[in-house]
Amino acid sequence: MKEKFNQLITDTVKPFLKVNGFGKKGMNFYKKKDDLIFLFNFQSSQGNTFEQTKFYINCGIHSTKIDEVIGKTKLLEPKEYECYFRNRISSFTKSTEDGYLIKEDTNLLNLSLTIIDDLKNVVSMFDNIQSTNDLTDLMINKNGLNNYKELFEYFILTENKRDLGRFAKQLHSTFGAEKRWTIFESNLTEILKENGRTKTLVDILNEE
Repeated sequence: MKEKFNQLITDTVKPFLKVNGFGKKGMNFYKKKDDLIFLFNFQSSQGNTFEQTKFYINCGIHSTKIDEVIGKTKLLEPKEYECYFRNRISSFTKSTEDGYLIKEDTNLLNLSLTIIDDLKNVVSMFDNIQSTNDLTDLMINKNGLNNYKELFEYFILTENKRDLGRFAKQLHSTFGAEKRWTIFESNLTEILKENGRTKTLVDILNEE
């Protein structure tokens, strides 16, 4: 089944993504636009056998501007787990299945059409992210706790008080009732101190 998977990547995925501006490196497809990097990653399941191959499509968006502002090395070809925003493609397509399965009786044409439709949905979403500001809005609304410390520091260092408060309140609204909130509060307070800010997280949460 591995051969069918490779055929799917070569004959279907690569041509479609190439037309949409993505270049292939290994099982990653990258598209760069100014300081943004868009990624599709094809991940094989560790439980694959000779009889079947399951794989996942991971999506990511990275910003070299955020890297630069918070003092990280600029990543020009980030791995999926290094992206500031990341999620499985099923989160965008609302599919009940988080992966794709190839077996002996799999109709590769039908599977190809499904994958192209799913990729189109995410490419359309990617096209709406035109700047790092668009990316940070997406991170506030959809990213949960992924890279929350990096995003919080980015807002501090760019003096973006509006989004700093909006992000802090979003986190508190979502996780404030959980016991682990004290850990998040401590981490964010430490970031404020490290960057010479006298305001506390409580001050930020109470601001109008």
